[in-house]
Amino acid sequence: IPRPPNAFMVFRSWLWNQDNLKSVERDNRNVSRIAGRIWNDLSDEQRAPFRKMADEAKMRHAQLYPDYKYTP
Repeated sequence: IPRPPNAFMVFRSWLWNQDNLKSVERDNRNVSRIAGRIWNDLSDEQRAPFRKMADEAKMRHAQLYPDYKYTP
């Protein structure tokens, strides 16, 4: 069972789906580096929608997998 995405992962997925990034970079390692730099420059207000989406994903995950417990 996959873990629910955190706010950064939601942001990274959103960023990847923007056509301008897909045309520039294809290496996932570099995409993550770029996303990390952009994420660190965002204000709390700019991060808020991604946090909200991550919270919603976490709630959906909890409903789908009520007995889920993360074990690394």
